[in-house]
Amino acid sequence: MSAPRAPFRFGVVLVSEACSRAEWVAKCRRAEELGYDVVSACEHVNLPSPFPSVILAAEATERPRIGIYVLNTSFHNPTLLARDVVTVDQFVEGRLELGLGTGYVEWEFQKTGIPFGTPGSRVDRLETTIGELQRLLSDPEHPKSVQRPHPPMLVGGHGNRVLRLAARNAEIVSFVGAQYRPEYGRMVIAPAEEMVERAEFARRAAGSRADEIEYNILSKATVITKDRRSALDQVRRFAPHLDDEQILGAPTVSIGTPQQIAEQLRENREVYGINYITVMEPAMEAFGKVIEAMR
Repeated sequence: MSAPRAPFRFGVVLVSEACSRAEWVAKCRRAEELGYDVVSACEHVNLPSPFPSVILAAEATERPRIGIYVLNTSFHNPTLLARDVVTVDQFVEGRLELGLGTGYVEWEFQKTGIPFGTPGSRVDRLETTIGELQRLLSDPEHPKSVQRPHPPMLVGGHGNRVLRLAARNAEIVSFVGAQYRPEYGRMVIAPAEEMVERAEFARRAAGSRADEIEYNILSKATVITKDRRSALDQVRRFAPHLDDEQILGAPTVSIGTPQQIAEQLRENREVYGINYITVMEPAMEAFGKVIEAMR
């Protein structure tokens, strides 16, 4: 596909489980040292709240934007969420990026007493929340965030409906690059040819907005090695249905030397239009070497 060469950005999602204030501050500062452009917290019921987490992340750092990757919209009243978004964006001085999702962990819904519903009903909730946030944060009567009309919204998925919703409403479309397969009982990654189709679908859905949107991907693993094939067993759990060549070609895993991975990311930007790569905390140090190779 033909896509503009947007500048690269790199994000990391930190996990605050059993984390002291000092440990959280140290993690955030280390992410900044490694060159990450966005430092994010996630939302799960067994973790501290993402809102105070990102405020502390902003206090601990100077350069990175501060993200929530991502809020479970089923857990939030849209009006109260709009209030919290305004407050957080003010306290982090306009550095907030707001990720929004449907929620997917059934036991978390059970623990909170919130109906899990169906995939469709959870997407309905996501769509309602996005619409209400856009309406409230643009309302002259509503308190205003530092970023106008609202902080950038990141919405991600893999299926048609969520990608269409993201492409038509969000500033950042995030490709999950994986889907649940009942025969494996877990999420498995999509091969390159499927990801090409997903990227093209999102751009078509975006219409005239296609070149204004930022395209993100959530990386599942980063393995630094001089022998790419020797590392396949470390990531095969993410792709039990793919052969070796398909795994090595998937945009959701990064295997090789920092220079090889950097080249793969440049190719991914050409093929999929993806310029914003997010990794999870376990990959933070390894992917930091890739960031160094690209700058």
